[in-house]
Amino acid sequence: MRKKNDSNQIDIFTQDTYAYRAILTNDWESTEKEVIEYYNNRGASEKIFDVMNNDFGWKHLPFSFLNENNALMIITSIIKNFYNFYVDKLSCIFEKIKPTTRFKRFVFLLATVAGKWVYQTRQWVLKLYTDQPYDKLLT
Repeated sequence: MRKKNDSNQIDIFTQDTYAYRAILTNDWESTEKEVIEYYNNRGASEKIFDVMNNDFGWKHLPFSFLNENNALMIITSIIKNFYNFYVDKLSCIFEKIKPTTRFKRFVFLLATVAGKWVYQTRQWVLKLYTDQPYDKLLT
């Protein structure tokens, strides 16, 4: 595939303003469209592994062998499903949280909030210093 660069900057190797892309395959039975769709699905699965590696600890597994790490990987993938469900529900309440929010941004936006316990009307009340609607989480 050949596509014109948006910046119109000349490439040092080809001396033109086009970007070239290719998919190398030995699949002779599939059409070009099927090969491109298969390649795009592969990219989506690599994105899932990127999230699991960086957000849920798969980058540094605690044991040496995959058989020993299997239980951890299953548990963290179940936790990821719960996390996706929870973030999907919270995205309706908090405008800064989207259904696709990564874990580090979620913790920064939701869990790190300045607050203090204040004794008010004969009871302890948590006073949060934010403009986010945390009171909607209780109902």
